[in-house]
Amino acid sequence: TVGGDKIDYPGTVATPTADMQVAKLLFSSTISTPGTKFMCLDVKDFYLNTPMDRSEYMWVPVTLLSPEVQQKYELEDKIKDGRVMVEITKGMYGLPQAGKIANARLTKFLEPYGYIPTGVTPGLWKHQTRDIFFTLVVDDFAVKYTDVDDATHLLTTLELYVCKTDWLGTHYCGLTLKWDYVTRTCEMSKPAYIERALQRFQH
Repeated sequence: TVGGDKIDYPGTVATPTADMQVAKLLFSSTISTPGTKFMCLDVKDFYLNTPMDRSEYMWVPVTLLSPEVQQKYELEDKIKDGRVMVEITKGMYGLPQAGKIANARLTKFLEPYGYIPTGVTPGLWKHQTRDIFFTLVVDDFAVKYTDVDDATHLLTTLELYVCKTDWLGTHYCGLTLKWDYVTRTCEMSKPAYIERALQRFQH
């Protein structure tokens, strides 16, 4: 993990992301619109391997590198004060810009397939012709769809990424969701939240 507090990144690092109010509005829209359903997607390793226009650098203690790695990259004459300097050319954890460049890459990737941000509400996306909406919080998708073919289209489009799919839409951003499409209700809960809080504060 990069020491993000030691990097002087000249650009903005803010990423447009949905807040919980927007996600809850999408939940309400799903249950109040007959025929619609809900699913969740989680993109794995979202921050990793995004190409960067500007390299970053960091020191890595040699003690963290195995003898095999040191030998493979011929690091012996590159060690200084027990450390080696590495160049970072792709996104990784700890970079202050990691979220922004990963989000920008996703936006550019999805646009040719018709998926675009709504432009008004941060983190809320839609398709230009298909009846499908989703909110995006970092790498978590909350998807409202009417036709399963539209949801499948989104999944197929995201083949660039490794995704975990929850067709029942039971978990999103720490919330447990229980959907009833007959009575058009959605129960939200956080199991064991109170117990963990009491334990944390030793109350």
